[in-house]
Order: sequence, then C-alpha cells, then structure tokens
Amino acid sequence: MNESIDFQYGSIVVENGIMKCSFYDLHELTLEITRHLVAKRIEHSNGISYPCLFDISRIKHSTKEARDYLANEGNELVTASAILVDSAVLKMAANFYVSVNKPVKPTRLFTDKQTALDWLHQFIESPATSS
Repeated sequence: MNESIDFQYGSIVVENGIMKCSFYDLHELTLEITRHLVAKRIEHSNGISYPCLFDISRIKHSTKEARDYLANEGNELVTASAILVDSAVLKMAANFYVSVNKPVKPTRLFTDKQTALDWLHQFIESPATSS
C-alpha cells in the first residue's frame, strides 16, 4: 500500500511497512483535532498495525488533553512512534510528552527523518512470523 491521503490537517501514506503522518501548519493541536487525526490514521490503516513516523514540525502547540489522548487511546494500531521535530521548542515539547505522558507504545524523538525511519524498521511485523 503506497496510497496517500490528504485531509484537512495533514497527509498519510504507508511506504515500506511504515505509516508516515505529516501535519499541516497548526497553531494548536486540540483534542478535537487530535481525535480527527487519529480517526483518519485508523481508517487508512485498514485494521493493520504499523510503526508510525509523525512529523510534527509544523505544529506550534498542543493541549494537555490532546497529548494525553495521543499517549493512550491515540496509539490504536500503532506498534511504535517516531516523532520528527525540527526546532528546539518542539524538541522540548516532544521530550516533555514522552517523559510525562509515557505513551503505551515505544516512542522516540528524532530530528533526522532517515534515522527515525531506520529505528522504526525494527517494529515492522512480518506476516511470516504470525503463525
């Protein structure tokens, strides 16, 4: 599956067993927007769990409720999360999210996309091993 979808707040594509979610410019990631994003990701997953790359470099701020939701219910059909950031402010916020919200799935912060993808590859589930 390499089909890409674009929606109001971002885009999603699955390439080489990894779901890549990129978000458009958002001043604030609210719980309402977060629920919408997660619903789109789950819909695009077709019931399959994926390691996910979340490019949040264009999000300025997120509410506590949005972060709490992402750390728990928002992890449905996610085997691991790589969070891609590009600024010191986002890096600080993402580190805070990981340390305080303690996501239920493996989660790491990255400033380099290829390094993030390399890390996610270990979480790709092989159909041959599910017997």
